[in-house]
Amino acid sequence: MKKLLKFITVLIIGFITIISCQNDDVDTDVPSQRVIFTSEQSQANQIRVNTSLTFGDVSTGVVSRTWAFPEGVANVTQSNSDVVKAIFTQVGEHNVTLSQVFEEDAFVDGELRGRELDTTIVVTVIEPIAVDLRANYINPDGTLGAALTMNNNAENEVIASRAVRYTFDLVGEPLNIDWTLDGGDPETATGTNQVDVTYKRLGTYGISVDANTNRPMGQAIAAFSNLVKVIPSTDPVTLDGVRGRRDGTLALEFSREMDEATVVSDQFSINVENNGTPISVTIQSVQVNPAERNILLVSLSGDQIYIDDTVSVSYTAGSLFTTDGVQADSFMDIPIDSFEQGENILESTTIDYSFENSADDANWPYQFWGGKWELYDFSVDFSRARTGSRSGVVDMQANGGMIIAHTAGKLPIESGKTYEIGVWVYVENIGNTPAGSNNPDLRIYLRPSPDFGTGPNPEFNASFPTGEWVYSSILVTGNASEEKELLIRGDNEFNNMPIKIYMDDLFVSEVELRP
Repeated sequence: MKKLLKFITVLIIGFITIISCQNDDVDTDVPSQRVIFTSEQSQANQIRVNTSLTFGDVSTGVVSRTWAFPEGVANVTQSNSDVVKAIFTQVGEHNVTLSQVFEEDAFVDGELRGRELDTTIVVTVIEPIAVDLRANYINPDGTLGAALTMNNNAENEVIASRAVRYTFDLVGEPLNIDWTLDGGDPETATGTNQVDVTYKRLGTYGISVDANTNRPMGQAIAAFSNLVKVIPSTDPVTLDGVRGRRDGTLALEFSREMDEATVVSDQFSINVENNGTPISVTIQSVQVNPAERNILLVSLSGDQIYIDDTVSVSYTAGSLFTTDGVQADSFMDIPIDSFEQGENILESTTIDYSFENSADDANWPYQFWGGKWELYDFSVDFSRARTGSRSGVVDMQANGGMIIAHTAGKLPIESGKTYEIGVWVYVENIGNTPAGSNNPDLRIYLRPSPDFGTGPNPEFNASFPTGEWVYSSILVTGNASEEKELLIRGDNEFNNMPIKIYMDDLFVSEVELRP
């Protein structure tokens, strides 16, 4: 046993001696290499005025360095330190330079340069976010009217069913804008610095808007309590919308509050068809919605409204009045214009349905169909978004097309179940497609096993609204129970002009069809 221990000890000593000799032969020289960083380099060195940016020089082989800052821009004008923290006090783009001298020719991004190197770092300093909120009445003819008094408890009088325009200048580059519009239609809005609000309910209401950005961090909030007082009107009352609800009722949206005591169910009638087949229905009740008293809820006896129904509603003038004493006029065969949406399945997946997590087309690659399908560009845009700060932009060439897929996530689909697949789009010009030819369109498929019989979503025909966000949807039935990707096809084959399409807020939700 002692002989064995002695032998092991000799081996260990010999091994250590060999390693020591090998270490003596190692070349420990480190080549000169330029390596510079800033604390906000991932944000393109953009900061708020009167905040700091840290500069670091971790280059190897540096003999000397000098940081130089423009005069009067920051609290530092020159420094020889390897790390410099500077507070910028002037808005604008400013060039910060680093002059370095190395022991030998230095590498920059793997390429050998000289011993003396000058580097310029552009710093963008932006002003604080500010919200100077203004408001004007909108006249009945659509022109802009007098300004409102912007104070708490101002109680600017607004005639019921009239509108007010709220706006503010974009200062400080906010990426997120969120409106809360008490008592108004809409009650909330996002992503815009201007919103038109119609007041349909009597009462006194406030408003607030929050403009903010996470990086560089900034926020401004404007809020006014009791800013408007909605007063009775003598204007005619109008039916502004007919909407199907997921509980099977029909919502009739009027231009202002309706008097519940004047509602008589027998004065209303509904026509329902499904795939061209008439459905016999009977109205059970018509009631004022207690939460939104300008809305009447129509319930059917022993039946309900389904998303695939074709529905129209009529009213014969009789006892129906507004709360301010104006009688409702008759209307005939007004079609349903929307259906209440359910939960967006995409929100619980990794699919970037709002484009907020895409910086370029990496998540939306071309699918190599060849031919016209490669005549496009796809990008992520920061200048126009329906919500958030980004949207997907399709630029199809004249007589071109597009085919992309979202490869960064999948959604669960069940065979035999039907889904609403929707998207918000914005176009400025639909181009010039000859009569009788297929109009430009988008189509959204689910793969694997896509159903290429799925129709346009949307079709950009001559009547398609331009210069505004428009929602389009289509119903698709799952052909297999599996995880699927989104495949988006654009077609501009017969249009002799290019077309730019902004996309945002993709939507998928399970729906119930008429049995």
